[in-house]
Amino acid sequence: MHRRPVLAQHAPLETVFPLLRTLFYPGQRSIRFCLNNNKNSVREECFMKFSYIPSVSTWHRLSWFRANLVCVSLALSTLFHVALAEQATITSPPPPNSHFWDSVRLTKELRDRYVNVQGPITFVPSELPPQVLAGAPLLVSPGTSAPKGPLTFLGRFLTHLGLTPHAIFNQLYMTNPDIGPRPGRFSLGTGIVLGLDANLQKIMGIKGGEIHFEEILSRPTVNGGYPTGPAWAGAVGSYFAGIDQHNDIAGGWLALLTYQQKLFYNRVNFSVGRTHPRRYFFFNNCDNFLNCTDPIMQASAGILPPPYATWGSYITARMFNDISFEMGAFEANLNQYFQHGNGWRWDTRTASGYILLGGFNYRRLQISHLYGGRYQLSGFFNSSQYKDPYTNTTHYGRAGAEFRGQQLIWRRDHKHPVPSPLPEGLNAFGALGFAADPAAPFKALAEGGFSYHGLFKRTLDREQIKFSYVRASKHQMLYQQRTRIQNGGDPRLGAQDIMRLEVSGHISIVPGIAFEPSVQYIFNPDNYYNPAAKKISSNGIVLAGQLMIDMGFLSGLSAH
Repeated sequence: MHRRPVLAQHAPLETVFPLLRTLFYPGQRSIRFCLNNNKNSVREECFMKFSYIPSVSTWHRLSWFRANLVCVSLALSTLFHVALAEQATITSPPPPNSHFWDSVRLTKELRDRYVNVQGPITFVPSELPPQVLAGAPLLVSPGTSAPKGPLTFLGRFLTHLGLTPHAIFNQLYMTNPDIGPRPGRFSLGTGIVLGLDANLQKIMGIKGGEIHFEEILSRPTVNGGYPTGPAWAGAVGSYFAGIDQHNDIAGGWLALLTYQQKLFYNRVNFSVGRTHPRRYFFFNNCDNFLNCTDPIMQASAGILPPPYATWGSYITARMFNDISFEMGAFEANLNQYFQHGNGWRWDTRTASGYILLGGFNYRRLQISHLYGGRYQLSGFFNSSQYKDPYTNTTHYGRAGAEFRGQQLIWRRDHKHPVPSPLPEGLNAFGALGFAADPAAPFKALAEGGFSYHGLFKRTLDREQIKFSYVRASKHQMLYQQRTRIQNGGDPRLGAQDIMRLEVSGHISIVPGIAFEPSVQYIFNPDNYYNPAAKKISSNGIVLAGQLMIDMGFLSGLSAH
């Protein structure tokens, strides 16, 4: 009778958790010290309802953030040495004729084949490489023959060295035919993503070590940017439509520069460096990169637009086969973004605080289960200073939580074990979130929908329908009302209950090129991006389309 591989007891791990706990339990004394010693002047940006500090003096709170990074580094170093010591204690696997071992081997082979694909990927639910924004759409099906592009020789040479480059082109067009303070306007945004991933095991012999780099260029753009009032966001007014066009204030931004280490046969995984929380939390469950927006995560929590990076660290531990615990600490720095920064200024002078996130992931991979699913419960705390735009009072700290999920509920082939992570089938998805702060622009989020994968045997295609509800805070609507009255506009309050019905898709044109259309109908739209508008916007339509091109694949640079 064969036994499953059993890991030895890990006494050294008991020394790790106190270090990790210091990251997420700041003492009250240090917080009071920060509040009493912060004498900076605060400049108000009411549309975000986030009072940020452009001067140099968040030293005390940022010293706490630097201390957190030191704690994380010590904890991760300990984990690394524990992993090295553990490798010698793992019992030998049973013979290949074992049923259990066959299942594990099959799952590992499929995971190695499909999960490590570079560039945008959407194996939702699946294990996603941290260099890819969770839930970004897939442009090339695994196993697709690489074209003989002009850079094929360079791609093969870099792959031989352990380097994998990628290059993605995105161009977004939006228009508002009949909604917002200025109907009939349009916006054009461009994003060019250039990245390189280094396999340190192949280069230097560091098992499980990787370095990830990514830069995003945001030109050319039309009617985008900040301040939002005269731009596209101000023309459409509502958060739901205006948030889609935001990554264009500066000409470019460092999106990723991290060291990643996998331990315990990938059961523990950590990253540290310049990164974004959206790579690990609040995954895109609607299979559409354009309209998987999140008012709680971004507007209320005060997180930078994805994928703009700041200092951060992340660690996840798979406690069981399907359940993992995760936590992260990130620099809160909207100031550099608003000041047209580029992400390469690595000091923390413009930071306003820190962001702590933690939660649980439940995943059943489609490569090992007939009906895969992914569920994520996350909580956040942002230590920054906020100003209530209606009462003009200030306070430190904002917290909230969110639950997101996606589940495959029907598939055409009914095969198991699954030969491909891209079966034709119907997925259900949804999210629930809240922000526990009366000054937060949005208090609650509820949305749900269906996504069909692989219609007409087109494995990369996605068609979605989604209904979203968000409740704006009373103080946000009172602020908009007061601003309208001051400008001689409509004295009514406006609706707190904002809703959206959306039909969208991801259409693969040829391998490496895809188009994402979207039609949104917004009910009771707010004027979050243009509170000075004199009229309360009526219900209306927003149209959008995004062209996506995998330049690395088509040129042969990253097709190996």
